[in-house]
Amino acid sequence: MFRLLAMLAAVTPAVSSVLIPGESCGYFAYTPLSVELPQPSAPAAIVWTLGGWSADYLPVALALLALWLPRRFAVLGASASAAVLVLGALTVVIPYTTLCGSQRGEWLVLLCYAAALTACLLDRVDHRPRRPARRATAAAWTAVLFIAVGRDLAATMPISSAGDLGCYASLQDTWALVQMHLLTAEATGVWVGVAAVGAVLAPGPAALSAALVLLVPALYEPVAQFASSAPHNCSGGLELVSWFYVGAAALGVAGSLAPRSRTAA
Repeated sequence: MFRLLAMLAAVTPAVSSVLIPGESCGYFAYTPLSVELPQPSAPAAIVWTLGGWSADYLPVALALLALWLPRRFAVLGASASAAVLVLGALTVVIPYTTLCGSQRGEWLVLLCYAAALTACLLDRVDHRPRRPARRATAAAWTAVLFIAVGRDLAATMPISSAGDLGCYASLQDTWALVQMHLLTAEATGVWVGVAAVGAVLAPGPAALSAALVLLVPALYEPVAQFASSAPHNCSGGLELVSWFYVGAAALGVAGSLAPRSRTAA
């Protein structure tokens, strides 16, 4: 139970970044080249970069611990959560200067990491017997995690030309709005969080539900294109399917349906 609570706390910042709209301060494409744009200091750049990466992949670290090192989850999970909490606290102390002005870390996000740390510590005093996942289950969900992380990294890469978009459907209105939110969820690590939650719950019906959720980013675009009759630049509708997520969902289903180990952890 405490492992699940730790994971939910760790993925909350990613989910909230999709549900709560961010702030905008204007468009700077026409700023004269002679004007020196504000830049963050070196310490701020280091702290914010480390803090961002560590926060993004804390759920992955916790999931891997739950799958492969369940006996060390409390200690190592608490250590990882504490490190992310410290880096997050530094972003509150050290502002990051951007075109939108000086930005600081959010206290609400720090509370999420503090909750994850607390849940990991409570897991150490929870002496209820646990059944660790079999190696096949752990391997399947580890693959799901790495697929989700790979898609997350790909979504954050800059696009240099329209050709980089590849095959896509020209969705409109609500269909396009939902697609935009799904792409934002991918870039902010929401699907990584779904995979991590499934890994902590595996095996079982709850993990199966998490695996099936990954079919949403896999199948939304072809379903939306078919339902709205939107044009696309693909040779066939199947090219709109995100086969990476289909594979991740299939691995998650296989790992969720596998029997548990009889050995207590």
